[in-house]
Parts: sequence; structure tokens; C-alpha cells
Amino acid sequence: MNHHTPHYVAVAALLAASAALPAHAQTLAADPAPPMPLATVIVTGQLPVDGQRPSALATGSAASPMAVPFSVNSVAAERIRDQAGTSLQDALRNIPGAQADTGFNGAHTQFFILRGAVTDSGTGSSRVMRDGVRLSNYPYVPAFIESVDVLRGPGAAVGVRSEPGGTVNLVTRQPRLHNAGSVLLSAGQHGARELSVDLNRVLSADDELAARIIATRSEASQWRHVPDRLDGVKLGLAKSGGSDYHLVAGFEAINQTYRPDYGIPAIDGGPVAVPRDRQFGEPFGDSTTNNRIVDLHADVGLGGAARLAIDASHLEAHSTSIKNLLNGSPLPGQPAGTYARVSAWEPDTRRRIDSLATSLTSQQQFAGIAHTLFFGVDYYRETLNQPGLSVPASTSPSINVYHPVYGRVTAPASGLTLARSLTTEALKAVSGSAQDQVDLGAWSAVLGLRYTDQQFVYGAANVLPVNEARWSPKLGLLYRLSPRDTVYANLASGVSPNQVASSSNQSLPSRQSRQAELGWKSLWLDGALMGDLALYRLKQSNMISADQSTPLNNFDFTVDGTARSQGLEASLTGAVGAQLNVSVAYAYTDARYLQNAVYGGKRVPNVARQALTLWGQYRWNGGWKSGAGWYLQGARFADEANSTTLPGYGRVDLTHTWQHKISPGQSLEVQIAVRNAFDQQYYVSSHLHVSRWITPAQGRNLSVTGSYRF
Repeated sequence: MNHHTPHYVAVAALLAASAALPAHAQTLAADPAPPMPLATVIVTGQLPVDGQRPSALATGSAASPMAVPFSVNSVAAERIRDQAGTSLQDALRNIPGAQADTGFNGAHTQFFILRGAVTDSGTGSSRVMRDGVRLSNYPYVPAFIESVDVLRGPGAAVGVRSEPGGTVNLVTRQPRLHNAGSVLLSAGQHGARELSVDLNRVLSADDELAARIIATRSEASQWRHVPDRLDGVKLGLAKSGGSDYHLVAGFEAINQTYRPDYGIPAIDGGPVAVPRDRQFGEPFGDSTTNNRIVDLHADVGLGGAARLAIDASHLEAHSTSIKNLLNGSPLPGQPAGTYARVSAWEPDTRRRIDSLATSLTSQQQFAGIAHTLFFGVDYYRETLNQPGLSVPASTSPSINVYHPVYGRVTAPASGLTLARSLTTEALKAVSGSAQDQVDLGAWSAVLGLRYTDQQFVYGAANVLPVNEARWSPKLGLLYRLSPRDTVYANLASGVSPNQVASSSNQSLPSRQSRQAELGWKSLWLDGALMGDLALYRLKQSNMISADQSTPLNNFDFTVDGTARSQGLEASLTGAVGAQLNVSVAYAYTDARYLQNAVYGGKRVPNVARQALTLWGQYRWNGGWKSGAGWYLQGARFADEANSTTLPGYGRVDLTHTWQHKISPGQSLEVQIAVRNAFDQQYYVSSHLHVSRWITPAQGRNLSVTGSYRF
């Protein structure tokens, strides 16, 4: 299947589905009742406002953030669109303590840091969850996303691993028992475009059977002269039997074609003074990533308040990576700013992930004390075969960043035999979880314990495995000061594999994290506005550190490193009256390495001490609304050596939106957005380990988005 196929197949399927729509299902479009997701157990009570959506990340069962003694947030897709956001980093601007990191898998696959706890484990993989399953380098596709749920800090109850700084779960759109559809078209400067079609249809109201198909084509801005196109299709079929059971089967295909962007280097302690759009890499071909996901989600009522849930996912990923990048330091004896370049070629990488999670939740009363019980068993298996071909240095001549000469990079000669290497990964993990949330009057306590047994191999041929078993306890305590205010404390821990090998070709054991946190949550304005405040201290151990026995090899590691981050986070989200919507997120983060063979005592890169998001949207009337966002980030270091500083900045985004209701169930919306309205020159992030790969930010840019809902 080539990279065009999902787009055209999806459009054809959408047309066919519309033509075949049963007549009796059409009548449901005017049903005034809200649409119900067929795959979710509905939580009774008032529907939550934005930012207060129930999440299962912390406790394993869906619960309002006010009832959970951990820091949890949910960012709805509608809010991200209102902010003219198109990427995961845009979404995470609403999360206190989330900051940008740099990776090279294209603009659709972005990296991040939570609570100053760097998640790099040697490979630079972006680790997010999709519907509760941990995936590697999974792209963010706005058309597929219902919400972005975040647990800040370790201790996630779902997923087989818990990243130290927190867990990001992309909740995807599922079929609903309500006829609906939408078409979105967006165009921006420098070739940025998106076309998405979403069609949900009730196939049988009596049988509670519905289907949904979403197709999208997205092209990122080419302001830095690198293409990035993503085609995707997502299919879902859902069946329910009232509250007795819910069943959803899905298929997803994503094809991405891009060229890695390694940004610009630093010289004399700061980013080099060249035009922000100057490109130094010239790969001799495109990189591609093709993902195929098949998943099944089911939950069944067992009588009373007990439910059994089963979630299964299978991913097949095939990718080709062709990179060309600056290497090392400026060349001695050459004009200032002259760097060597190197090409890297990984022609046929294959990744497979199989995940199966089962859980049992139950609500019980013992001696007048309410218990919410959660028991879970997870199986996760991930394999990777990543061949590499050694490209001759002669194909990548040096380049001067001040006076670049292009067109000199060539592909290896046809028929030339290239040295071949192979990186492999085989991770098999089985874990069991038990958790009890005890409610007694104004008090709630969460006591949880996870046991993980895993066998792990990562590295070159014949790498030795690591076998480990880890216990991860957590404890949370919450007190309700009033129906609108709660205070809480927690102790949480987590385990996350290190994807590196030692100089003796030994896979290394997992990093571990421990956190202590105090917090306060409050509802204001009759629950329309939610605020939270958290103080935390987080420590990581078993972190990778350079192996000093092989100082000339940058890819030999030990796990004698530790790090500590601590800080204060605050957020305020919701509505102020009927016309104003707001989102405020502030974080003070103090993150540094403690024990490290080379960087002990240094500050963690890409983590500013202070970061602030201020966003508001004012609805003038039923047809017009205007939004403004002010995003501020302080200075931070670009590398572990703390030799280069990225200056602080403040960026302003502006939006203006017109909405027109055509008829019940039909509406048209047009949004004009100006991002970076004052053309602020700043830098998004840098690579964790070195300062020669810094990502500049796009200057002022305009986009127009139109959507039709029916």
C-alpha cells in the first residue's frame, strides 16, 4: 500500500457509507439527547465542563479530577482547535509543567518533558499512550483525537510502564449512538494544509450498532524547507447492549512522509546567528513511517457495580529513515562555522507491539465504608528490527553555516556494498495491579500496588538480556474541605525501561522514579471553573550515564545516574460567565542531574524554571468569538553540559471565529488565526545531549480554517 492509499480509500468509503445510510437512522439526527460514546461506561451526574473530564490514568477507573488525589488534566480537542493548535506540543501548552523537547521523526511526531523529568532512554523515542496502550513514535493526528489526558508524575494505573514525569494518553474518537459528521479544511502559509472528513452513522438504533470513519490528509508548514505529509484513516464499529456491555473494534492506518529537520547549531554559547529558516541537512531521499493498528475494546457488567474490561491492540510499523546532519564541532583549520556532515540510512525498520489489558472494577460497602476496587493484568510485547547501512563520508561534504553551498550531498553509488548493522529490541512485560479507593465521610484514600516482571533486550546483535521484577507502590490521601474544595497528598513510584546497552553489550535495567506531592483543587462559579495547585518533589534513579571505560564511544552507557526535579504547578480552566472561556497554566520547575559521570550537578536541558500560558476566548454573540493566547517561557539550557542557553520568550497568538447555525444539527464555522502575531524570534527546544541541533520557531504566520458540521 503506497502513502496515498488510505486517503482515497477513506473518501470512497465515506461516500459509500452516506449512500447506504438506513432511512430509519436518519431520524436520529434530530434527537435532542446528547450523543453517547458506545465504548465508555457513562458516569452519572452533571456533564463535566472542559478540563474536568473523567480520566482513568490515575486510578484505573474513570473519575473526576476533584475526586482523585493526583494531578490529572484533560484537554478537549475543541479547546485545542479554538486555540488554533495543530500539534501535541500545542495541546500540552495547557498542562502546567509540560515543556517541549526535540526529536527527528517529523513535525507530526513531537517530543515533550513533564515535570522536568527527561524521558530519553537512549533512543529518542516519543512515548505516548493511545487509548491506554503505550506506543513508540506515534504521530499526533488532530482529526483522530477526542482529548489529551495527562497524569503529572509517576504512578499511572493503566499501561505497562510509568514514565517518571507523567503519562500522556491520546483518547481517540469512537463511534457514537448519534448521527453526525463534519468536514474540515485548513490552509496556512508555507504550504500548511489539512483536509479531514468525519462521518458517524447509527446502523441500527434498536441494536445500538454504530460505525465511524475518519479520513485526513495533513501537510505541515514548510517554512524550514522540509516536507511533512501525513495521510490517515480510522475506522470503528461499536455495539452496545444498554449498560450491560459495550464493544468497539477499530482499525487505523497512518502513512507519513517527511524529511528530518536537525535545526541549527550553537556557537559561543548561543544559537548561531543565521536566518531562522536556513537548512543544513540534505538527505538523499524521503523518510517514511507507516503504522497499522487493530484494536478491540470491551466492557461487560457483571451485576451490581462490577465491570470487566478487556483492551487489545496490535501495531505493525514499517519505516525508512534517511538523515543528513551536522556532526561534531566546527572543523579546525576551516573557515569559522564549517561543520562536517554525515548521512545515516535505516532502510527497513519494523516494529511490532502487542498489548492485552484486562481489569475488574467493583464498588463495595464494608462496615459502612465505601470501596472502589481495581484489579488489572497487563501483557505487553514490543519487538524492533532496525537495520542500518554505513553511508560513505565522501557523499556528505562539509558545509559552512554562514555561507552554505547546497547540492553537494549524493546518495551512495548504485551497486556499492555498504556495511550493515542491526539494532534489535525485544521487550516482554507482564504486570499485575491491585488498588482500593476507600471513601469514609470527607476522606478518601487510594492504596495501589503494581508488580511488573519483564525480559528486555536492546542493542546490537548478540546483546545480553536483562530480567527484572519491580514493585511500584503508591498511596494517595484526599480530604474534602467542602463540596468545592479538596486537598490531597500522594507518594507514587514508576518503572520505565532504558533502551540502551552497556560497553559490554549488556541491556540495562529500567529507570525508577519516586514522587511526593501535596495539592489543592477547587471548583468556582458553580463548578464552571476549576483550579489546582501542586507542590512536588520527584527523584529518578537508574538513569543512563556515559560509560567512562569507553570515553570515545558516545553510545556506551551505565545506569549509575540520578536526577531530581521539584517545583510548583498551578492551573485554572473553564468558563467565567456565559461569554468568557479561559485556560491558565503556570509552572516553576527546578530540575537537575545529581549523579552523572559527566553532567553531575548540571541542569536538565529544555526545562525553563518558569513557564506560563494565558489563554482566553470571548464570545461576542451567537456568531462571533475572539481568542488570544500568551505563551511565556524562561531561559533554559540547550544541552546537558549547560554550555548553551536558549533565551526566554513570550509569544502571542490571536484567533477570530465566525459561527453560523444553518439548521438543527448543521453549522458552519470559519476561523482566522495569527500565530506568533508579533513575530517573536525564539527557539522551541534542543536535542537533549548536544547543542548543535536546535529547533527554531516559526515567525508570524496566518491560517484559515473552515468546518462544516452536520
